[in-house]
Amino acid sequence: MADSTPLILGQKARSEFPIPGLALFVNFSRRKPLGGIAFVAVIVLVVTAIFAPVIARYDPNFIFKRDNPSYEVSPTLMQLAADSDIGSPVTVDSFETPSWTHWFGTDKVGHDIYARVIHGTRLSLIVGLGASAIAVSVGLLVGVASGFYRGAFDIISQRLIDALQAFPGLVLLLLLVQVAEPSVRNTVFAMGVIGVPTVTRIIRSSTLVVQSTDYVEAARSIGATNTRILWRHVVPNIFSVVLIAFSIGIGAYIIFEATISFLGVGPRGVVSWGKMVQEGRGSLDLHPWLTVFAGLAIAIVVISFNFLGDAIRDVLDPRLRGT
Repeated sequence: MADSTPLILGQKARSEFPIPGLALFVNFSRRKPLGGIAFVAVIVLVVTAIFAPVIARYDPNFIFKRDNPSYEVSPTLMQLAADSDIGSPVTVDSFETPSWTHWFGTDKVGHDIYARVIHGTRLSLIVGLGASAIAVSVGLLVGVASGFYRGAFDIISQRLIDALQAFPGLVLLLLLVQVAEPSVRNTVFAMGVIGVPTVTRIIRSSTLVVQSTDYVEAARSIGATNTRILWRHVVPNIFSVVLIAFSIGIGAYIIFEATISFLGVGPRGVVSWGKMVQEGRGSLDLHPWLTVFAGLAIAIVVISFNFLGDAIRDVLDPRLRGT
């Protein structure tokens, strides 16, 4: 006898994807394959940063050494000229090629490159997510208020934004970092301040567009207050812009941090991919592994966040849904 139980709409989809959000991810990946790959890469990076001590295998600051079989207590000048390490009881495992013991090799002072690349993920994500959160938070408050209320506040705030944006980003970043102690916290704060003008302009433009729509005018005509219009109509309709600005900005801040670390003025006391690239630059022709793996890590993180931001923009922007 045929089953007479009616099929509830969506019941099949829920049974196929028992994990909450999995169906949404599958649909997103079908529409934007690169965005789906980037999302998986971002999740892997976040997990790597959280569980870095477990995944890294070794302490990133541990120096690998071994007993020197050629050690001499009182070497002669001729022996020192032939072997500079002959007077040391131990030798450092520097410039080791990739092997099972050291998957990415070792650097000049005997650090495991794989361990340092894994631990460098933490700094990059902290800087990228933290600076982007600061820029978007301040930019959202200033941009929405400026575009919604306009008037004197709009004029004054935009002139201040113009003054801040007049400084070259890298120069202003170096100035802010050098005035204060070059710590992770100060670096995140400085990068967030630099990103405020761009985010403010984007959100202000979106607010002006939404404020001129028919449904906002209809809300005004029935006596809705500014507060209700702002939080029920304006902010929800610019949320996609905020999300896109946040995701795309992460890659830019990671590049900024790598740049100042490469120049030697980045956060101190932490493992940085930019600093690793700078350290490996001198031995690039003989031992390129440090620069190659650190640079590859930077490229993967930045490309992943950029692709994810572009895919989110294409999905959430109604003007791009058919492209």
